[in-house]
Amino acid sequence: MGGLFGRLAVILTALTLGATALLLHFAERSERQNADRVQQALHRDLAANIVADNPLLRQGEFAKGSLENAFHMLMLLGPAFEIYATDTAGAVRAYSAEPGELKTMNIALAPVREFLSGATLPVYGTDPREPGRRKVFSAAPIAGPDGLRRGYLYVIVGGSQQTALERSYAGMLRQDRALLFTLGALLLALLASGLMFGLLTRPLGALNRAMRAFRQGGLARTAIGGPLPGWKSREVSELQQGFVALAETVADQMDRIRSVEAGRRELIAQIAHDLKTPLASQQGYLETWLLQHPDAGDRQHIEVALRNGRQLHRLVEQLLELARLEAGQESLAPEAVAVAELANDVMAEFALEAEQRGVRLAVEARAQGIQAKADIAKLERILANLVDNALRHTDPGGEVRLSIAESDQGVRVEVRDTGVGIASEHLPYVFEPRYRGPGPRVEGAANLGLGLAIARRLLELHGSRIDVDSTLGQGTVFRFELKSA
Repeated sequence: MGGLFGRLAVILTALTLGATALLLHFAERSERQNADRVQQALHRDLAANIVADNPLLRQGEFAKGSLENAFHMLMLLGPAFEIYATDTAGAVRAYSAEPGELKTMNIALAPVREFLSGATLPVYGTDPREPGRRKVFSAAPIAGPDGLRRGYLYVIVGGSQQTALERSYAGMLRQDRALLFTLGALLLALLASGLMFGLLTRPLGALNRAMRAFRQGGLARTAIGGPLPGWKSREVSELQQGFVALAETVADQMDRIRSVEAGRRELIAQIAHDLKTPLASQQGYLETWLLQHPDAGDRQHIEVALRNGRQLHRLVEQLLELARLEAGQESLAPEAVAVAELANDVMAEFALEAEQRGVRLAVEARAQGIQAKADIAKLERILANLVDNALRHTDPGGEVRLSIAESDQGVRVEVRDTGVGIASEHLPYVFEPRYRGPGPRVEGAANLGLGLAIARRLLELHGSRIDVDSTLGQGTVFRFELKSA
């Protein structure tokens, strides 16, 4: 999950951990305040009861020497309490601690007065043993026999011993609480991320499917646009708008290309059709002249003209045939064809040319009775184009072999030569019309590179495909398969 979703996952994880830490902090704080509120409420009257129960305090006496035994007894009964007696200015006059334990000898009286006035609990006051730490307390005024206030009895609820114990167990409690909150937060994050990713991926997935349909559907306009499901953000909307604009541009360009291509095919077909009649007439006149002047001294010029006319006529026929194939105007008339017999007939047509070139022709058929379901005229055309191509690229002393064999798919046909071969970078283009890769050419041969393109399209009509393998300097093999009859 890279890119956008990867970043979202990282951000979501960081936010989850941060939210967990904040939640844990506020939960601990809330729990601490609630515990302090309960403790202070339970011991609200503790200081007043101690004053009422102690005769010295009732008389306004709070000198340390006179109160030491009483405070010590109270500390034994309640080790979680710390007791202090102050004057009216907050100075500590007596306390229940060992000498040297107190860090300050003054207690802030503002929280004491707030507590005595009935303020909402908890109210935090000074801890003389830890001045930087605020604690809940109970407080009561100390008055003399004359009724005048002499000071305050100040009792810290949850003294240093309780604090020490809480700290010793706080790590385990915090670990358990952190684990609980983390699991809860992760579960919540998992649900939130699933929902968020679902909302984010639905429109992107729909857009991706639209793009795939546009590409696989031949860049058809029907695949463009449409409402997107899920939560569609501004960025996704802009992305869809950009895709629609781009697709519209591509579709317009493809329409223009198709129009230009259709016009080109129509023009080529028209030109080729218009050339057939004068070319046929020219060949007829030249052939007639040769028959009427067998001993003419300039006969070779007419023969060259006739040979060139025939080559030009063949090119025109190829142009017409390719134009009909590209326009989908060709149809099949399939029948059972004896492939080996047809291969021998094709090789016989090229026997004289092969002899002149010094190239051997061979037909290899493991069984002469092998039959394929094909259009015999078009299959003959396929074989003729492949053999012609092999002959033109095979040096004297080489061989062109046409092999027929049965296969799992039906009938496999191969045309193999020992010619110059084709470089690997040119193999993907050998079936393109008018493509001619680098290599030797037969002198005077007219060739527009249409033979292999026609062969491929004729095989596509048969529901087959043609493959090619080649090695430079060793030769080339073209192969295809047809259904058995």
